[in-house]
Amino acid sequence: MQACNQCGKCCLEYKGGSWLGSASDQDKLFWQVLRPDVLEYLGQESEFWFSPVTGKKLGRCPWLRKLPNQDKYNCRIHELRPEVCRNFPVDIEQMIQVNCEMLEEGDLDQPHAQLTIKLAQL
Repeated sequence: MQACNQCGKCCLEYKGGSWLGSASDQDKLFWQVLRPDVLEYLGQESEFWFSPVTGKKLGRCPWLRKLPNQDKYNCRIHELRPEVCRNFPVDIEQMIQVNCEMLEEGDLDQPHAQLTIKLAQL
């Protein structure tokens, strides 16, 4: 398993699935104080990510930006990104779901318990 290479798949492959969930109370407090514009993108029950104009669920994170002339992405709210984003990935299944590039050839031949230990060490 390798370190994150900023491929963005964790954000790009998110298609409104339930694993992302909703903003924590701590997330909302930080945004209320430091980035109130982020709160505008929350839906009912503080779900991620909705257009503040149309109210429709977005197909991807509005804070993700592709770096110029690179196949890398960054988060415009990285220091205040939601708790679920800070903790991503929580397990190997999540990595597989989004085709995470941290997984290397042969990683999936190992027991998931070993991969989970490696993940925790990154």
